[in-house]
Amino acid sequence: MEEKTLKKKEFKNSFPFYRLIPNIITLAALCFGLTAIKCGLDGNWEKSLFFLIISAFLDGMDGRIARYLNVTSDYGANLDSLADFVDFGVAPALIIYMWTLGESHIKSLGWGAAVIFAICGAMRLARFNTGIKSQKSSVQNFFFTGVPITIGGILALAPLMLSLEFPTINFIKRPEFNGIYLLAIAFAMSSKLPTFSIKHIRVSKENVKLVLAMIGALIVFLIVKPWMTIVILCLLYIISIPISVVVFYKKIKQEQG
Repeated sequence: MEEKTLKKKEFKNSFPFYRLIPNIITLAALCFGLTAIKCGLDGNWEKSLFFLIISAFLDGMDGRIARYLNVTSDYGANLDSLADFVDFGVAPALIIYMWTLGESHIKSLGWGAAVIFAICGAMRLARFNTGIKSQKSSVQNFFFTGVPITIGGILALAPLMLSLEFPTINFIKRPEFNGIYLLAIAFAMSSKLPTFSIKHIRVSKENVKLVLAMIGALIVFLIVKPWMTIVILCLLYIISIPISVVVFYKKIKQEQG
């Protein structure tokens, strides 16, 4: 009887290993983000970008896996936010600073731009975390408020990706250009601009094959020309922002009318 009681107590004080999987993925993303910074310190820009892209992929997986396994928790959500701040707030800012903003004639201003980017990323996460439990209209469910920090981090690195494809174009590496561009992305993250969210987008059965074919083609392009493909995706996203603003307010008017 005593052995059975002890086993029951041990069972109550433990939980299945699969509950840890989302947090393990989050920690893996954090490790890749920190490694991206290390590669930046070494001047290995391609590896730095590669590790940050892996981190972004893992960041998109952990929350979905947590919901699929029904193991969401406040602990996991806070861990994910802290990892996101390091991976897509701090890491891109430091990488761009080491790449170009740290040049002597603009060093102080460059560091200021990097710090502002990280601060705006933190503000974006804080607003997202406090707004998760707030009630939203049916229209708001299809939009983010501001540019998500993961996308913002990738957007910030677009000039570096472009320079790897076109190393002879010196303008792309100009610290003045990158400083202004980094600040623009920073303010887009902390702004209240409505941006499209793909979470609630549905695909009709008739278009499934077409969508899969497009995704397959995208994967091929990512393998063959990864940086150019990501830059094009970044450009398309930037173009989508004013469109999302128009669509958002149009739908709000329709909902209120």
